[in-house]
Amino acid sequence: MGNTKTTIPGILYETFRHLSSFLRWIGLCLVILYLFSGFYSISSNEIGILQRFGKVLDDKVQPGMHYAFPWPVDRVIKVPIRTVERLLIDDFYLIELNSAARVFSNMTGLDSYCLTGDNNFVNVQCVIQFTVTNPFDYLFRAKDQNIMLRSLACSTIIHCLAKMPIDEALTRGKQGIARFVKLELQKRLDAVRSGLSVSFVELGDLRPPNRVEQFFSDVVKAKIDREKMVNDAESYRNERIPAAQADANRIVQEAGAYKTEVVLRAEGETDRFIRLLERVSATGNFARKMIYIETMKEIMENVGEKHFVFMNEDGKAPARLKLFRPQ
Repeated sequence: MGNTKTTIPGILYETFRHLSSFLRWIGLCLVILYLFSGFYSISSNEIGILQRFGKVLDDKVQPGMHYAFPWPVDRVIKVPIRTVERLLIDDFYLIELNSAARVFSNMTGLDSYCLTGDNNFVNVQCVIQFTVTNPFDYLFRAKDQNIMLRSLACSTIIHCLAKMPIDEALTRGKQGIARFVKLELQKRLDAVRSGLSVSFVELGDLRPPNRVEQFFSDVVKAKIDREKMVNDAESYRNERIPAAQADANRIVQEAGAYKTEVVLRAEGETDRFIRLLERVSATGNFARKMIYIETMKEIMENVGEKHFVFMNEDGKAPARLKLFRPQ
């Protein structure tokens, strides 16, 4: 029998001892690496949710370096809170590809429409921008937040258009629709505690179905032309009425001035006649002769052939002197 260290069992013993020591070191390194894997970081645009065996310990882990027990003890979910997400709604089918409504649409080729308040169909395209404001509600209040948001947004759009006639929806009602959808959708999201905040709603394409779009366009153009004609008529009216009022005021002022002039002239003639009457009463026939001569002089200055007529003192036939204007 030789030395036990040189025998086969000794060699196996030494090999096993070295292997077990090596494995212990490897296990120790793995444990250290496992413990160090619990360090994690939260970026500035994120909020973390810390769970331990499925129970939420902290739903608002702030940005920075943190430590938690590695999986499966702890779990950290990072939720972006400052990233603006976009949701495009161009039909009203469910988001799942295998839903019955979408299968029907694929088979028939029919598009989805909204029904307006006057029983007309319109195609709607809407873009909704939203952010996460409450990570806990966002993760645990609904199974799929995208489906929930899409369903609430479609319901809000349908509800809004159901109270609006199609003429208003196609012309001047787009801003009102977008504003209503934003406010009403936010109320519904807050009611179900979705943890989402709607930042902006943009109503893109709002048009009638393709088969009747040309006729709707003609109607809209006719309404625009009618409003333009009404505005032109109002402008012409607003332009002509002040001018007519100015002319009326001018005519009234001229009539007033003419009235004043006529009244003053009549009063002056009356005063002159009264003074002549007083002269005639005071001087008798002499005053009448002088008046007669002055009157005839004024008359004959405007005729080509002049006649001077003198009354006899006895009041009989007057003596007439005929003169001719020199050429």
